[in-house]
Amino acid sequence: MDTTRHLPGLQLYEYLLVISPHEELRHQIEKSRLQLTEKYHINQPQPGRPHVSLVRFTAVHMMEEKIINRLQIIAMAEKPFLIALQDYGSYPMHAIFIKITNQPGILKLIKNLKQARRLMKAAGDDPHFLRDPQIALAGRLPKEKYLEIMKEYLHKKFTGRFLADALLLLRRPATEKRYQIVRRFEFACLPVTTAQGFLF
Repeated sequence: MDTTRHLPGLQLYEYLLVISPHEELRHQIEKSRLQLTEKYHINQPQPGRPHVSLVRFTAVHMMEEKIINRLQIIAMAEKPFLIALQDYGSYPMHAIFIKITNQPGILKLIKNLKQARRLMKAAGDDPHFLRDPQIALAGRLPKEKYLEIMKEYLHKKFTGRFLADALLLLRRPATEKRYQIVRRFEFACLPVTTAQGFLF
C-alpha cells in the first residue's frame, strides 16, 4: 500500500482550470440543462456550475503554491476577451453541449497555460489540455437516447455571450465528486515582465 499519499503535502488532488460565465448567463445554461435532463429522463450525477473547461490535471498538495504562482503570472499577462455561445452541438453518440462559436481566443489561452505543464505533471500524469472547448450539458448518453435528443437539438436555438476576464482553479480530492474553488486569477493585460514583478 502506498502510504505516501496520506502524508501531509502528498495528498493527491484533481484540479480543473475553467472560465465561468456571468450569473445571468449561468442561470440560462442551467435552465437549458435542466430542460434537457428532465424531458429526456437523463439520470446523471448533479453537475457543478456551467463553465468552460480548459485544463485538467492531478498534483500533490505541496505543489499547489508553485502552480498558483505560475498561473498568476500567465493570467496577469492575458487580455479579457469575449466568448460567444450559439446553439447546440454534440460528440457523436454520447454527449450534448452548447457550442462556442469563437474558439480561437480560448485556444490561445489554453496554449499559454501550457507554460505550466511541467508543474502540472509533477505527480506523474500528463495534464489534459482541452482541444475543443464547449459548455457541457449531458454526457455518457446511451446511443438511442443520444439519437432521440439530437432530432430536436440539431434545430434548437441558444444564444449568449460573456466576457472572459478571469480563470478559476478548482480542486477536489481524488476520492470525491465535488470541486471547490481554490483561486481566481484575473486577466490584467500586463507585460509578462511586469506580471512577474508583482510576485517577486
